[in-house]
Amino acid sequence: MTSRRSLGGGRTLGSAKALSPAVSPRPQQHRNSSLLSPSESSVSLASQSSFSAASTAEPQDLASRVTLEQNDNVAVASASSRLVCPICNEEMVTLLQLNRHLDDLHQNLEEVEQDEVKTWFRTQMVKAKKFQPLAVLNQKLKGLDVFESNDTPVAVAASTIGLSGPEPSRQDPDEVVTRAHWQRPGYADPCSEPTCGKKLGAMNGTVNCRKCGKLFCEEHTMYQMKLSRSAQHEPVRGFWCRVCETCYKSREGYNDHHGFERNHTAAFTNIRRKHVDKANLEISRLEKRLTKLTQLLANPPPPEPNTRAGGLLWPLSGAKAQQRALEQSIIAWEDDANVLQCPFCQQEFTSYSFRRHHCRLCGRVVCGDPKTGCSSEVGLNVAAPTDQTSEKPSAQLSLDIRMCLDCKHTLFSKSDFARELVDRPRDQRAYENLTQFKRGIRLLLPRFQKLLAVLQNPDDPPTPTQLQDATKVRKRLMDAFAQFDTAARRIRDLPTDSPTQKRLQKAVYQQSYNFLSLHMPTLNAANNGLSFSGNLPAAAARITS
Repeated sequence: MTSRRSLGGGRTLGSAKALSPAVSPRPQQHRNSSLLSPSESSVSLASQSSFSAASTAEPQDLASRVTLEQNDNVAVASASSRLVCPICNEEMVTLLQLNRHLDDLHQNLEEVEQDEVKTWFRTQMVKAKKFQPLAVLNQKLKGLDVFESNDTPVAVAASTIGLSGPEPSRQDPDEVVTRAHWQRPGYADPCSEPTCGKKLGAMNGTVNCRKCGKLFCEEHTMYQMKLSRSAQHEPVRGFWCRVCETCYKSREGYNDHHGFERNHTAAFTNIRRKHVDKANLEISRLEKRLTKLTQLLANPPPPEPNTRAGGLLWPLSGAKAQQRALEQSIIAWEDDANVLQCPFCQQEFTSYSFRRHHCRLCGRVVCGDPKTGCSSEVGLNVAAPTDQTSEKPSAQLSLDIRMCLDCKHTLFSKSDFARELVDRPRDQRAYENLTQFKRGIRLLLPRFQKLLAVLQNPDDPPTPTQLQDATKVRKRLMDAFAQFDTAARRIRDLPTDSPTQKRLQKAVYQQSYNFLSLHMPTLNAANNGLSFSGNLPAAAARITS
């Protein structure tokens, strides 16, 4: 069977045995990797598959197969003067003999190599198809890649290599959106933008606005909005289309600077009302208890007759027992034996050194440690009961009511907050005074600079009224600067034990010093500015005095 050549496009010229004496098969020998073929053959010598194909096709050539190992130095020295087959390492006489030897004995390798070449070309073609057309590249160079794409990216995970489904059809927005309203291009049409006026053509471009249809240049159609099929604004289901600046900025919702808003005030008010109502109910309940307790202590009922006959110690022990009975009538006290430690500071109670106390408003057992403040006696001024027929003002009666930390905070937190808003600390009052002087200086400086510019005009001498006004404004500025500096020093020298507060006061003074350094040279330069006017020596003297 005649062998067939796949590569090279030549023809079969015969066998190498007809041109040269028969060469007995050589035993297996080491192949010199440095032996050079007469030319760089396109046959791949690194493919193991090629050797396996050759062994199956021609078993009689097994003796001509050699392994790639390093040969001795003698073979290296003689490699340059011999023609050797690059596959079987067989010596040849002429180049023609070598070519025929390759065609006859090693032609079965060409099919495998042909597949490799085809695979390489196929890979390069796939890579070439991934390149974008020149028109698309030109559009990207012009900056059109900043537009939104109508193609929705879908991540497709291919389970098998080489198996991919058909690509979804992509709709071109220019083909979907109507063109019936487009302006037809004419000869030397100008850009429809009023401030442009460029001639449309190859240089400036000719683009129809997809919304209004007018012709614009490339520069004034660098906007994009979603349009429906009828070229109307459709922000949800529309297609991204190229439009002009006027259509882009006149679309619905563009000038709504506040954006979409939803009022959640009612929902938050309902949620907050539950907590506020509960807190107000607790405050009201404690206030009623405190009112009843103060009324009972300010006007206690007369003691029973059997309690008076107690001896000489009754004024001390009897009055205390009566007061405790009145306090317990408002709220039931917690049993001392059931509480072993304070519920706030977790300190254990003792019989003498760390005693138990009861809150008069809630009845809980708490400690009276002044360091932790778990409970304290709150002084109250209560109007003493008087005769209704008397016209004298009622006297004030001082009462000390012991309250726990929770009851005290619940009862007086709102009033304490309102009092703190009214009672400003010393440093806050000093800073507000400083800001008032600063505001006055900022208002007077522009007026003084205008008057100074009038006085420095050599062509128009100032009037006496202008000189008088400039003198008054300068004097007011000097007084304001002096008061500003005094207020800044007062803030710096305020006594404090907090290092943070001290650092804050120094920062305020440093900022005030920078303000003075910035604006004081305006007054100091008044004399120098007036000295350039030769006709106003007296005016300069009056302003600087």
